[in-house]
Amino acid sequence: MKHFTRDLIERYGSRDDAVARSADAEWEAALERYEQELRSIEPELPEHIRAFTRLLLHDAMVWSIARQEDKLIMVLRKDVPPRNVVTLTYTLTEEPVIDREALSPEFRGQVMDFRYDEFELIREGSRRTYAQSILFGNGWEMALRFGDVQASLAEPVYPLPGTVFVPVSTPAAQPE
Repeated sequence: MKHFTRDLIERYGSRDDAVARSADAEWEAALERYEQELRSIEPELPEHIRAFTRLLLHDAMVWSIARQEDKLIMVLRKDVPPRNVVTLTYTLTEEPVIDREALSPEFRGQVMDFRYDEFELIREGSRRTYAQSILFGNGWEMALRFGDVQASLAEPVYPLPGTVFVPVSTPAAQPE
C-alpha cells in the first residue's frame, strides 16, 4: 500500500488514544490524496472499471478466493445494506503476491474481511493495466496486476440475510 502504509494503519488502530488521534489527521490527508488520484484517472477508465472503483467493500466478509488459469475469483459478502454477495473476477497479467505478515501480529484479526484497498492505473506506452493492493483483516495484503475486472452483485439467498456465515472445518477422513 502506498498511501495507507503499515505504520499509518497500525498507529490509526492503536489502543493508545493519543497515538490514534495523532494518526487520524494523517489518515484523512492520505485518504484525500488517494481520492484525488482516483478522480484524476477516472476519465481514462472504462465505465465498468469506474463502477468497480466505487464499490464499497470495507468490512465485506471474504467467502472465497480461487484461481482458474489467468482468473482470480473473489467472493465477498458486503457489510452494508443490502449486504449483497459480490463476485470479483480479475483477469490477471501477473501472479498475485500475498504478504501474510503485512500487519504486526497484534493487529491481525481472526476474520478474513476486506479492510482497505488501493487501486492504480498503470500506463505502459499505449497499454493500460491496473493494480490493486488489498489489506484483509487477518493481516494479509494481496497485490494484484490485471487487465480487467468484472464485478457481479447478487442478493443472498443462503445464508439468510442477517445471519453470520462461519465456515466449519471437518476432520479429514480416516483411511480404512
